[in-house]
Amino acid sequence: MSGSNSGARAPDCIVLSSADFGRLEIMAYEETGSLRASILRKLVAGEIVDGAEMPANVATIGSVVRYRIGDGALERRTLSLPEASRPNGQFINILTPVGLALLGRSAGDAFLVSLQDGGELRVELADVEFQPEAEVRRRSLPFRPDDGPGAA
Repeated sequence: MSGSNSGARAPDCIVLSSADFGRLEIMAYEETGSLRASILRKLVAGEIVDGAEMPANVATIGSVVRYRIGDGALERRTLSLPEASRPNGQFINILTPVGLALLGRSAGDAFLVSLQDGGELRVELADVEFQPEAEVRRRSLPFRPDDGPGAA
């Protein structure tokens, strides 16, 4: 694990939590063909960071993200594992080309996604609205009661 969380990152930097890396590693052995190759490329390119050090603007499994494909409207989805995905428009499976490409990207990143038919999509990750790792950190902060004048 690199754990280097030193602020500025290269524009095309992929950051994976150690948990997401482990999940992808298992999936790489379960999948075949071009999907397996895409997962392996993600694993090789990714900087691995402990969940406690994950920047809050990076898309991880379980994150709620807003992204745009081409010049289309912003879409809001939860990055999910295949078994948790539902065809109701709320989730994007990380084993789809766009889902896998979003994983490990930072808000503001724009990138090309290669499709199996040889085409490409331009995708922009506009925002990471919720990230499980950031929520764990937030909930782990010590409780500080508001004893000020407006507390009552």
